[in-house]
Amino acid sequence: MEKGNSKNHLLIKLILMVVLIWGLSAVLIILFLSEWSDRGTFGDLFGAVNALFSALAFAVLIYTIILQREEIKQNREEIILNRKELEKSSKLQRKAQDVLIKQVEQTHLSAKMNAMRTLIDYYNNQISNPKSTEETIEKARLKRRQIISQIDDLIDGLNDSEVE
Repeated sequence: MEKGNSKNHLLIKLILMVVLIWGLSAVLIILFLSEWSDRGTFGDLFGAVNALFSALAFAVLIYTIILQREEIKQNREEIILNRKELEKSSKLQRKAQDVLIKQVEQTHLSAKMNAMRTLIDYYNNQISNPKSTEETIEKARLKRRQIISQIDDLIDGLNDSEVE
C-alpha cells in the first residue's frame, strides 16, 4: 500500500510541476514580449518541441504497455505454478484421507475382534464353571462356535494388504 501511495504522490507532484511551469511560461511571455505578433512568433518556435513531447509521450506509452505485458506473462506463470502446487496439495490430502479411513476401518475391525475375544472368554468361563448346568454349557459352546465362525469369516474376508 505504501508503494502505490508514493507513486500517486509522485504523479501528483509531477502534474503540479508541469502546470506550474506552463503557467510561469505564460506569465514570462506576457512580461517580456509586449507585442502579440512577437508572442505568436515565439509560440511558433515551440511547434517542433510540441511534436517531440508528443512522440516521447507515445514512446513512454508503448514502453508501459510492454512492461504490463511482461508483468501479465509473469502473473500467468505464477498462477500456473500455484495451480500445480494446489493440485499436489489436494492429492496429498486425498491420500491422507485414504490412510485415515483405512486406519479407522482397522481400528473398527480390531475393536470388533477384541469384543469377540471377550465373548469367547466369557463363554469359556461358563463352560469351565463347575456350577454351570449342562444346558448353559451347551448354549455357551454353541455361542462360542458361532463367534469363532464369525471371526473366521472376518479373517477370510480380509486381504493381507488391508491388515498392516
